[in-house]
Amino acid sequence: MDSDKLMRGIIPGIIAGYLFLAFIGASMVPSLDVTMSEGGDMVANVEQGAPMMNNGMLEMVGGMIGADALIGFILHVIISAVIGALYTGLFMQYVDLGSPLYNIAVGGLIYGVIWWILGGLIIMPAIAGGELLQINLNSPSLFGHIMFGHALAFLVALRDRRMTAMDE
Repeated sequence: MDSDKLMRGIIPGIIAGYLFLAFIGASMVPSLDVTMSEGGDMVANVEQGAPMMNNGMLEMVGGMIGADALIGFILHVIISAVIGALYTGLFMQYVDLGSPLYNIAVGGLIYGVIWWILGGLIIMPAIAGGELLQINLNSPSLFGHIMFGHALAFLVALRDRRMTAMDE
């Protein structure tokens, strides 16, 4: 693999990873519970010390190495960079559909589904001690990985187009 090709995908991978986290609702923000008091006033209760993970994804990622959600976030960023590098260094040479738009739509879909299967259904459960291949076609993880693949393909195409225009 050409290291220049690998490097082209690192930043797009990180950005797509952030979009994935935003899509599935992973947050390090303290939980805020707003209720109405008997007098009709709004009362906000902030749960201190417990980050809100409405789906626990970052805790699961961190838990793979015995760490917390913050380390899970850092690990997810690193994984996103590696997956982005693999997209440009390996995947793109096998899936070139002749048009950047097709590469984004179809190639991004395929790449996202590949990483949903590998990461979400095999690697993560294997490390965390869960059951492998527990397929849920209505899961935020599936749609998040597809969105990741599309965002990654789009960002790489955008970057490549800009770099080509700068060379001219």
